[in-house]
Amino acid sequence: MAEDVVLRAVVAAVREVAPGAEIVDDTPLIAHRIVDSLSLLSLVSLLEKELSVTIRDSEILPAHFESPLAIRAFLRTKGC
Repeated sequence: MAEDVVLRAVVAAVREVAPGAEIVDDTPLIAHRIVDSLSLLSLVSLLEKELSVTIRDSEILPAHFESPLAIRAFLRTKGC
């Protein structure tokens, strides 16, 4: 899948779980408390559905979800 498509899907998913938040590619999601533990689970579910990928519990690490760019980099390791 093309990276820009993946990044757009990531940004759209973040905007869905954090409505009203200003999101750009390098927005610090956890540090700025845009994504918390509950919304992270929703985000993972959305990404799995939208991108047809499986994210194991052991892969839900803060480093993988620091920003939309970090999420895209993580998803690259999953074949997206």
